[in-house]
Amino acid sequence: MTSNASTKGVITKKDLRRLSWRTLQGATSVNYERFTHKPLVWALGPGLKKIWADDPKGYSEALQRHLAFFLCTPQIKSWMGGLMLALEEELKNNPSMDPSSINAIKTSLMGPLSGVFDSLFLNCIRIVACGVGISFAAQGSVLGPILYALIYNVPAFIMYFGTASIGYRMGTSAVTNLQESGLINKVLEAASIIGLIVIGGMIYSNVSVNLAITFGPEEALTSLNDILNGIFPGILSFGTFFLFYWLLKSKKVNTLWLVFGALIVTVLLVAVGVM
Repeated sequence: MTSNASTKGVITKKDLRRLSWRTLQGATSVNYERFTHKPLVWALGPGLKKIWADDPKGYSEALQRHLAFFLCTPQIKSWMGGLMLALEEELKNNPSMDPSSINAIKTSLMGPLSGVFDSLFLNCIRIVACGVGISFAAQGSVLGPILYALIYNVPAFIMYFGTASIGYRMGTSAVTNLQESGLINKVLEAASIIGLIVIGGMIYSNVSVNLAITFGPEEALTSLNDILNGIFPGILSFGTFFLFYWLLKSKKVNTLWLVFGALIVTVLLVAVGVM
């Protein structure tokens, strides 16, 4: 039976600490379709169960909702988890809230936050830790690996265990303010536009389809690939992408079949001189 009973304040500090511990397992299950969605749901599970305790259907829908694509810097997963629990709590207390806004907000934050914290931890803190550690290790000191571990992991653990409550406190008030001001729809629209731009750029830069078909005199050969790109730059790449999207979305073709199918078709087309 569905219930709209208020769950305000149901998440405690103990629940957030449990969330933080579970986010340490954030890369134990990874696939190239949705990346770290399962560890995220495992981390959120106890909190979601507590929020939707009187609504089994709502709990099931919440689990399914967070099985969407998820990828971000490991050190901010705790902050993101606290935010997601706050949004789920707001959804439980506010039936007029659009459930899709939770994933939209999560998706819109993954890229910007990862851009900042990937640079901070991988290109800054890790480099400093390596420099200090190597300098001591080169002198034969056991402090080398110890200092490396401390310099890199202390800030990481501060993020893991110090940001879940910050994300949780920010979540409900942020959504409430966005709804009251009418900005929530603009945020969702902006996230959709940015997502489409990013996907378009990824298609053009990461999907490469080149035809080897040429015609005309030998001294002035014309490439069919150049003609098609002159009409619409990247048209073959976009066509291939939408073919795969159609097969995934409409025909429910398994991703493994698509990967091996693309490999086999490519080899055959290269063998006959089409690509």
